[in-house]
Amino acid sequence: MTLAADDTHERKACEDDGEVSQLVIRTGGADLVAQLLTAAAQQHGIQVLGPSLQPPASNCLKHNASCVCDLTLDGLSVDERPTYSVARQRRIGRPPVWHSPALDKASIAPASTVIITGSGARDIESALDFLQRVRPRYIIHHMTRPLATGPLWDMIRNGPMTRNGVPEPDYMAIVIDADDLRAEGVALSQSLSWEATAEDFVRNLGSNGRLDTLVTCPNLIVRFGAEGIIHHRGRDAVDPKLYYHPRKVEAGQQREGKPHMIGLASAFTAGLALGFADSTPPDCDRGIRFGISATSGLSNRGFVQSSLDYSPDYPVAQVMEKLGLDKQHAVVSIPSSRISSGERWSIFESVTGDPAELARQVVTRGPEKALAACPIQRFGDLLTVERNEQESLRAVVDAVHERLCSNDSRPTSVGIVGPPGSGKKFTTSNVADYIAGDRPVQKLTYNARLLKTEDLVAACHTIRDSTASGLLTIVSFENFEAILEPSNELLNDFLVVMRDGNFTDRGHIRSLGSPLIFFIVNSEHGTLAGTPTPITPTVGEFKHPTVIDETQLLDYLHGIVRVTGPNQTSAQDKTFSIRRAIMLRQLLKQRFPHLEASNGTMNVEEGVLHALLLVPSYKHGLRSLEKIVSTSRLSGRSKFDVSALPPEEQIQLHVDGRIFMSYLRSPKLPPVLRERLAQGLFETYKERRVDMCKTDEERASLESDRSMRDWDELAPELKESTRAQADDIPRKLRALGCFMLDQDRSEPLIRVPEFSVEELDMLSEMEHERFNAERLQRQWRMGPRNSKQRTTPFLVPWRDLTQEWKDVDRVMVECVPRILDRAGWRIYRMKEEL
Repeated sequence: MTLAADDTHERKACEDDGEVSQLVIRTGGADLVAQLLTAAAQQHGIQVLGPSLQPPASNCLKHNASCVCDLTLDGLSVDERPTYSVARQRRIGRPPVWHSPALDKASIAPASTVIITGSGARDIESALDFLQRVRPRYIIHHMTRPLATGPLWDMIRNGPMTRNGVPEPDYMAIVIDADDLRAEGVALSQSLSWEATAEDFVRNLGSNGRLDTLVTCPNLIVRFGAEGIIHHRGRDAVDPKLYYHPRKVEAGQQREGKPHMIGLASAFTAGLALGFADSTPPDCDRGIRFGISATSGLSNRGFVQSSLDYSPDYPVAQVMEKLGLDKQHAVVSIPSSRISSGERWSIFESVTGDPAELARQVVTRGPEKALAACPIQRFGDLLTVERNEQESLRAVVDAVHERLCSNDSRPTSVGIVGPPGSGKKFTTSNVADYIAGDRPVQKLTYNARLLKTEDLVAACHTIRDSTASGLLTIVSFENFEAILEPSNELLNDFLVVMRDGNFTDRGHIRSLGSPLIFFIVNSEHGTLAGTPTPITPTVGEFKHPTVIDETQLLDYLHGIVRVTGPNQTSAQDKTFSIRRAIMLRQLLKQRFPHLEASNGTMNVEEGVLHALLLVPSYKHGLRSLEKIVSTSRLSGRSKFDVSALPPEEQIQLHVDGRIFMSYLRSPKLPPVLRERLAQGLFETYKERRVDMCKTDEERASLESDRSMRDWDELAPELKESTRAQADDIPRKLRALGCFMLDQDRSEPLIRVPEFSVEELDMLSEMEHERFNAERLQRQWRMGPRNSKQRTTPFLVPWRDLTQEWKDVDRVMVECVPRILDRAGWRIYRMKEEL
């Protein structure tokens, strides 16, 4: 590899202002892997033998160079040395040459690892001879095109041979770049979403029959840039694993025009070798984590100035110094059988628990912490967590970028579709800013409902003038559903603008240029194909939507973004509370930043949070949520509590006031579950009371105790008290960072079969405080135990309670995991580290 670097840090020494460049020759591939491993040799206790290469010289460039890179100066590193990024890369179509380590200089240990980089090398006989002589314990092959073919692959594809000549396939790992699989005809989507990429991998990996030996490889590791990895075990009946960066997509930096780095595959291979061959049997997960860490280190640093020749070089020492296991990437099993049967997969559902509980954490802790393992795509200030929305936005952004780069002389048209109040303007603004990047922009906005023919002509002239000035012109037509009505005569004029980029003024045809035009459409039931269907409104809210014909518009749009908004679109929409939570958090941060504590926690009372997040629907979508928040009395308050909310009459304008106010009170569990848990708690209480009896007289007195009757005979007030205790279980779990689910789950969710001693201490006190609050609200008083007279001796602080009755509270919280388990529910908490 050769590097042509703009040596601008020395330009000041020149007399003229011409650019100064220098030619630097650096080795990559196997030699770069050897350099990286050598830098880590002392830390990991390994010996490294690299390929035997001739010293860099002009003849080396002529015979061995694989690419030429132009570098640009980025800035200075921490130690005040210049750093460089790759501005341009040109590959040289020459097959690689095999270079073996010099075996006569050192002995090969029995547990040796052979690392092979590249495929289709010349002098393949030397490679075969080398493998026969070494007989390695581990083989790691970074395979490039052509894939899975040739004598070298035939020799190693069954794995390294033991000294007895028995192949051990598990001791071999094959590393492939996703782009090489795509070049071989395996259809893998790029950057839409990690779910789409994983589904394509499962469905299409075997589509090329020539790659069958690769598909059945015991450890196939496919790299999706520096952002993702799929580990496929072709000989085992286990699901592949996806390692993904929750905040990035494949090739995200290149797509955003940011500097990128080369040599990342070599860095990954070196890191993989450190973990993979460090145990018996090989630890592929550890190797992948080391590989991702090395890749990230090289990608983040770029080229640095060498201390030997003061020219650009790989930051080998900096990358491998104190190399640790990656903690930025999450991992999830890809459900192959479900995908193969046609099911649509969601990582969000795989790595999270109760959406309502997660929504609370999004508001209080922020989305970055609460959704740490969830794939999130950001477009400016717009955060998206749902797969459909992510893929829709990413497809539109990529399509627009392609058209802008192609210098097409016609407009690029994008539809932004959603119910009224769903946040379409916010989406449009942020997508436009994201697409524009650092380019100078002229933004124009028109209300399509008010446009007449002469207004449209005037608007087209304004757009034309702006595009002619060289600015990226971004135009928004709001309320465009008015144009789609059958009686609107402007529809044909718009279609001509979208199709041909022309408009007519007084008989003259004029070119509009190449603006980016957003058509913002308020959609009701089925206005545009593929848009979600809102929940059926009540009779009093039902409105007959205007019938419009959108088919002609769809023919000329280059993309559609579907905006769902804060309301639940259907019974299958489980993430509406997450969307609301993101919106609510942003509203509170913008309007009332003083509610956010120094640690980032947003102080909102639980009842208020419950009502805002879970009320069935907002009458005017996001606008209703904004109105409730903006009219709340929060100035000078450090917490958003019930007293800060506007009056119920005002809340009624935006939601069903009766339902909203009921949510402000303690939320209740589903009726069937509530009853079952309450009965379980009651039986535990009765057993504990019996165990507390020390004499026959005490046992006999229990028979007349109204609180010790069978559940069916228990007084309604005492039943409701126990139900309230069941309703409080989710609150107690939240205090521990836990939640309950009615399904078995794996990492990153961790099962909690029982509480620790410290947790029981805290929960016992919480239960006693709940008991006191409930009894006081029901007008109980201090006195001898008498449920009929509503007197109890236990209305005292926790510290004043006798140990005997403290233990009763302890038993009542200790039994919760068992009672939930009998009802088919489990307790989980999120893994703290990815």
